Amino acid sequence: MGSRSSSDPQQDPGCVSGVCGADVPPLVGSVLTGTGLTLTAAAAKLERGEELPPGLTDVQRRLVEAHALEGR
Repeated sequence: MGSRSSSDPQQDPGCVSGVCGADVPPLVGSVLTGTGLTLTAAAAKLERGEELPPGLTDVQRRLVEAHALEGR
């Protein structure tokens, strides 16, 4: 689920935001899609220096990093 789709912004110049209509949303509620982690749990892992799930998309990783910074 965390893999890049054919609407990858690096491949599709019409999808500059990184989130395109055909993609699975990066978050459903507070859960990072395809990971089983909440945004808060992933940010806590990042703050502890633990590895984040390898399937995170670039958008999800940016969301986690931003959430971790907000918690400081």
